[in-house]
Parts: sequence; C-alpha cells; structure tokens
Amino acid sequence: MSVNPAIRHDWQLDEVQALYALPFNDLLFKAQSTHRAHFDANEIQISSLLSIKTGSCSEDCGYCPQSARYDSDITPEALMPIDKVLQAAQAAKNQGASRFCMGAAWRKPKDKDIERVVEMVQGVKAMGLETCVTLGMLTDEQTLRLKDGGLDYSRPIRYTGACA
Repeated sequence: MSVNPAIRHDWQLDEVQALYALPFNDLLFKAQSTHRAHFDANEIQISSLLSIKTGSCSEDCGYCPQSARYDSDITPEALMPIDKVLQAAQAAKNQGASRFCMGAAWRKPKDKDIERVVEMVQGVKAMGLETCVTLGMLTDEQTLRLKDGGLDYSRPIRYTGACA
C-alpha cells in the first residue's frame, strides 16, 4: 500500500470513499504514516478540558445530561468567573498541558458571554497555552470575535433543526 504523506485539501469524493472502504488496520497504517511524516511519532499533546458553564442548556438532546429538559445528576453552574478559569488553566499548564479547552453548555451563547470567553482565551493565551472551545452554535460575528481574540481551535456546530 502506498502512503502519500502530503497534507492535502483537494480531496475528491472517490478518494474519500476509497479511504472509507479500507480495512480498519490499513486505514490506521495510512494515518500513522502520514502522522509520522509530519510529527514526532512518539510525542503527544496534553490537553485539559474545563466546563466553564455546566447544565441548563435549552437544547433537547436526549443523550446529553447538560440539557435543562432532563433530570440528571448535573448541577447547573453559571459561566465561571475569569479568574477561576485562569487558575484552572495555570494548574493544567503546571501538570504538563499545552492546550486548554473550555466547554460551555449553551445552545446559542449571547454576545456578552462571548466577550467573557474572549477574555478567558486571552488570559489562557498569555500563559503560553493553545486554546480551544466548544460553545454551541455561534454566529459568524461571534466566531470572528473569538478568532480575533486569539482562539486557536473551535468545535464547529451546525444547526440541522434537531440534535441527534
């Protein structure tokens, strides 16, 4: 099996389907070979995830304990104060993390909440950590505000009319 380690962004549908049809171990081999062509094979990134707002999400995802519509053992907590988030980021860095991720149980955050998250991102970045977030569905303006604030990575959410 040939392995082309070049990073590509021009995939054609038939190429993707061919990858999908590979036996699992062959797919793992291709992935590992591509990874080794670009990164140290034995180095991993340590990331830390913090729930900066827990529970009370208005979405109706039956599998998720964060939803306000279901009785779960989750104790809802408002958006954390910035200093508490930065303390958690510093603790993560002290324990070897190089990326700090922040997740919030929102369906659609308000702009004022995004501004607080931007302050968190900027504080975490000032510590020398990469940043990532998962915040629910964002507007284009909110996404750009986070990017301009220094955010490295975001888990994109696209609204399809229902959670599944």
